[in-house]
Amino acid sequence: MRAADLRRWLWAGAGLLAGLGALAGLAAAVRGGHLLPLERIELAEAPQRVTREEVRAAVAPHLHRSLLGVDVAGARRALEQLAWVAEAEPRRSWPGTLTIRLRERRALAEWRGGPALVDPRGELFRPPASRRPSGLPRLAGPRGRRGDVVRVFREARQLFDETGVNLAALSLSPRGLWQARLGGGARLVIGRERPVPRVERFAAALPTLRAREQGRSMERADLRYPNGFAVAWEAADETD
Repeated sequence: MRAADLRRWLWAGAGLLAGLGALAGLAAAVRGGHLLPLERIELAEAPQRVTREEVRAAVAPHLHRSLLGVDVAGARRALEQLAWVAEAEPRRSWPGTLTIRLRERRALAEWRGGPALVDPRGELFRPPASRRPSGLPRLAGPRGRRGDVVRVFREARQLFDETGVNLAALSLSPRGLWQARLGGGARLVIGRERPVPRVERFAAALPTLRAREQGRSMERADLRYPNGFAVAWEAADETD
């Protein structure tokens, strides 16, 4: 080996050793929290359903003294295990902040009258009973049809909202029969086919029906007729 080649080889080796030493020093600085230490955790927006204590407890196992050492992916997974969190986005914000952005779930209704709630996307979640909103509509349906029930409910509710009537419940039986209950207690038998057009036809007639109540309350409506529906009224209260 010529002397010039030997010198180049020695310089290259020295450079490699220096680089490895620098990397080792950098790793030690990260482990010790001396390089970009984690100084604070911030929520991009104040959550409505999730408490700050829940957020801290979820991310705590994934924190590190250095911002570079924070397990961002692990923190995201832990946050998305919280019942009210639909999506979490923890980010390193230089020089020393972990910023957390949460998209919270919105409860559309109770599902099958049990502990589970359903969101507008048709996804189930089970928040603590102490933080479940009250007065939610109730939905029910067979396994595998939850998405259909949510879709029909959202469309039907909009139709009733336009008339000032609350849609309190909607169900689909295992045999395919759609039924509903209005806020005043009236029961609707919608039928097995074309539930939304049938509800639309009935909702359009509601202002006229309500003008004819004359002290009576609607008890039941059967929407299964091809060109109309039948309404049963409670007896009028004749007491003074």
